[in-house]
Amino acid sequence: MKKRLLMTLAVAVVAATGCRSFILETVMTTVEPYFHGPGIDGTQFEQVSDKAYTFRWNWYRNLIIVTDAGLVVIDPMNTEMATALKHELDRKFPDKKIHTLIYSHYHLDHTRGGAALAPLEVIAHEKCATYWKDFEHRDVLEPTRVITGDTTLDIGGVEIRALYLGLSHTDTLYAFHVPSEKLVFTADLGLVRSVAPVGVPDRYAPGYLAALNRVAALDFDIFVPSHFGYGTKHDLTDWRDMLEDGRQLARAALRNTGSLGTRERQMARYFDTVYYPMRAKYGSWHGFNEMFILNLVRDLEGEMLGH
Repeated sequence: MKKRLLMTLAVAVVAATGCRSFILETVMTTVEPYFHGPGIDGTQFEQVSDKAYTFRWNWYRNLIIVTDAGLVVIDPMNTEMATALKHELDRKFPDKKIHTLIYSHYHLDHTRGGAALAPLEVIAHEKCATYWKDFEHRDVLEPTRVITGDTTLDIGGVEIRALYLGLSHTDTLYAFHVPSEKLVFTADLGLVRSVAPVGVPDRYAPGYLAALNRVAALDFDIFVPSHFGYGTKHDLTDWRDMLEDGRQLARAALRNTGSLGTRERQMARYFDTVYYPMRAKYGSWHGFNEMFILNLVRDLEGEMLGH
């Protein structure tokens, strides 16, 4: 297993050399299974509480809330997913329009395709537009309302608390607490018994942990993340603990072995320090083997650079 995981690390090291066949074969056999498989591929629409539903499109998942004013959707993700969701909503709720679309943060893989939903209102953090202008974003439906800081939304008699999480996973990130449903939806902030993809891209580790702790302190039972399955509050706190365990072990590896490039065979030493304790606690989680090296590199980098 160690050899296989170290091979994944080699992909990152030799990627610039043009060894396409080696790289492609390694990725296909190690990383690709993380994103595909039984229970991941395809779509599924499920009710998770009296007024809340979730729609899964492959490994992506969003939240739908039924209100007297219409439907609220958090994150369209992309045009294909939003189109599939619209067909499902038209079938399930033929008398209800989509009243509000909310973006959890600016990332394009969460904000594309909103036009397919034809919402009356689109809500986003005020800084989202400052990022979108730097990228091709014609398929991002422009907000009709921008918010900043914690914001309580009352839509059709349902209170939705948008909790601003500061510099964590971007500085535009919101988590959403629906008190009446005892439910929390997070985007790219926690998973259910699944390790993070590629170390959580765009993560400021101290702020990210603070965000997890803030969400974990809320009163809720149902935890719906934006990827893979949904679960309970305990799943969120378990995931927070997993992430922090990885960071602490990476910190110890650097302390005991030194910064990268100062000794021989350092990567193997880092691996030994982190892999075996993490495998003992989280080896049964989805994606542990496929994503371990990428998460290890991210944690080492974060501890070395301070982010």
